Amino acid sequence: MSASRKCPNCGQWSHWNQNPTDRCEHCQSVLDPVAVARQQEREERRQEEEERFSIKFIELNPDDPWYTQFFKRIGLGFQIAFVSIVSFLLWLIALLAG
Repeated sequence: MSASRKCPNCGQWSHWNQNPTDRCEHCQSVLDPVAVARQQEREERRQEEEERFSIKFIELNPDDPWYTQFFKRIGLGFQIAFVSIVSFLLWLIALLAG
């Protein structure tokens, strides 16, 4: 199903598939800049939430020397143990709270 939409930039009518990224046939500007801005804002908000609620673990790089990998593995072990204990305590509190 195809519709037409008036370009906000040049004022010409263009075919519009109701996709926010559809462009004008004449000047190649976006036909629905408001929807594009909303879509970008939603994407940025989703990325911020992912960053806020994620845990950054130590990354093991195979190109690091053996002693660096050794200490990184020890640090990663402490991180995993800490997250495990905190997760267990939160689960226990939620279980006891009912």
